[in-house]
Amino acid sequence: MRSRALLGLALLVAGCSLPLPRPAEDRWITRAEEMVRVGDYRGAHEAYGRALSEKSTTDRALFGLARLYVAPDNPNRDYRRAYEHVERLLREFPHSAWAPEARAWRELLAAFLSQREEAERARQEVQRIRQDLDRLKQIDQELDRQRRR
Repeated sequence: MRSRALLGLALLVAGCSLPLPRPAEDRWITRAEEMVRVGDYRGAHEAYGRALSEKSTTDRALFGLARLYVAPDNPNRDYRRAYEHVERLLREFPHSAWAPEARAWRELLAAFLSQREEAERARQEVQRIRQDLDRLKQIDQELDRQRRR
C-alpha cells in the first residue's frame, strides 16, 4: 500500500515536471518576437494579430505590436498606431505586467506626436508665408512695370 502511494506520488511529481503545452497565442507571440529579431516585420505583425485573436495574452501582443511600430528599421514604422496599441493595453489591461512600461511609452509617444503635429503646423505656416511673399513680389513687380510706363 505504501509503495503504491509512493508510486502515485512519484508519478504526480514526474507529471508536474513535464512541460505544459503552451497556449496557441503564446506560440504566436514567440513566433512574432522571433520574426522581429530577424527583421520580418510583416510576418511579426500577422503573428501578433493571430495572438490577439486567441485572446489570452492580448496585453503582451498589444505591447509587442506597439514596439513593432516604433522599431527604427521597420519600413512601416507608425508612431500613431504604436500609441493606439499602448492606449488599448492600458485601457483593457490596467494591471498588466506590461502596464508600467506601457505608461512610459504612452507619455513618450504622446509627446513625440504632439511635437510632430506642431512641426507640421509650423511647416504649413512657413509655406503660407512663402506663398504670401511670392504674391507680394508679383505685386511689387507689377507696380514697378506700371511706374516705368
